[in-house]
Amino acid sequence: MQKYDYLLFDADNTLFDFHASETYALKKVLAGLGIDCNQGHIDNYRVINHTVWRDFENGKLKKKHLRSRRFDLFFQELGVNADVDRVAREYLEHLSQTAFLINGAERLLEKVSQNHILVLVTNGLKEVQRPRLNRSTIKHYFETVVVSDEIGHAKPDAAFFDYVFNEINYPDKSKVLMIGDNINADIRGGLDYGLDSCWYNPDDKPLEDGIHPTIIINDITRLPKYL
Repeated sequence: MQKYDYLLFDADNTLFDFHASETYALKKVLAGLGIDCNQGHIDNYRVINHTVWRDFENGKLKKKHLRSRRFDLFFQELGVNADVDRVAREYLEHLSQTAFLINGAERLLEKVSQNHILVLVTNGLKEVQRPRLNRSTIKHYFETVVVSDEIGHAKPDAAFFDYVFNEINYPDKSKVLMIGDNINADIRGGLDYGLDSCWYNPDDKPLEDGIHPTIIINDITRLPKYL
């Protein structure tokens, strides 16, 4: 008997290669400032961006500050004076033009879509996530798409999952699996809501205290063996 009927997929760094998109967009905006983007810039920005998003997910940062805060901090560390609001807008525009996928993601969706209902659940900005999804080759696999920016709630907030469950007509939670790379937003969020949760952990990051994923995989294509 099939264990799960619904698969809730995170988008960035679960199906979409957000690191590739992020690198592309950052190189574009720094080039516009006459800065040759190197790996140190990319690593530094990535850490800052992760911290800012974590603060947003935990209610410590308002959405209106999210777009520019990461660049405020980034340019402070670089010692560069720049029009942060303009850079933030240009960055999002470049980001929205990308649709890089994790290796094997499309093949996975083709396989699991045959026996499951797929839902895309993403913490992201609508002006970025919708164009990227529309540019991609995987949009048609999802019956429902929920973008946090459009509903005013973000994972791991239970209100986000309430919205998702309303969209999919409140299935039995035991028949729903949350899949994502973010141990806080995806896994803690799913577990706290009463869902089995699969942590996609390709970098073998350590577990965080009090968070116990139902499933852990380091290759997204291995998901079907647990379904």
